Amino acid sequence: MYSPLTVACLAGVISLTPVALYLLWLSILTRRDRPTLLPGAWDFTILLAGLSGFILFGGGLLLTLMQSNVRYFMRGNFEALREAWGKEHLAWVLTVLAYLMFVIGGSLLTLQARRRSLVVYNIEPDQFEAVLGEIFEHLNRPVERRGNLWVGGVPLCEVEPFTAGQTVTFRWLSEDVLLFQEVERQLHEAVKTISSPDNPATRWLSSAVAGCSIVLIFLVVVIFIYRGKL
Repeated sequence: MYSPLTVACLAGVISLTPVALYLLWLSILTRRDRPTLLPGAWDFTILLAGLSGFILFGGGLLLTLMQSNVRYFMRGNFEALREAWGKEHLAWVLTVLAYLMFVIGGSLLTLQARRRSLVVYNIEPDQFEAVLGEIFEHLNRPVERRGNLWVGGVPLCEVEPFTAGQTVTFRWLSEDVLLFQEVERQLHEAVKTISSPDNPATRWLSSAVAGCSIVLIFLVVVIFIYRGKL
């Protein structure tokens, strides 16, 4: 029988491990000497994987707490919890299905919205904007800057900079798919020739990875120690 402390520690391990791996991946990107360009859908998929522990286990734990039989869980009485499942399994199933539909539906909508977007890591926003301007000039497409919006007769794209992390999100707004594909192709070629400066986010991400690792080690030690006493 698992105690509430063991379950809580396991929840922490399951939730924090994907986050730690995601932060480690980001820290590796920020150490590269060249920018990294990713399709927006892939970038969101990787983020979703990093949050998967919280989404799945954390969401399941939240659903458990929402049930009226949470007192069985708090007392460590899993036999009573299983009995409650037998009596109220329909309510449990409907609640879980609603949660899964919310998560999956929201994820699919976000993926669809980011289908024509790009994320460029480890690049100065001014540098990216200069490259983008050269690409439009090369394509003989005069553009006008209106804040983050780039207009060429009609709104073409939006550039959202994250200066502290040296990251740029590029969103295509026009219905001209062929133009987007050509701009994307030339951006892929252009970033290969750009040297990335030192990214201050590397230190923050490395510290976050170290912090997550320490917490994970602590949780694993607690699990083994507590299980050894049972």
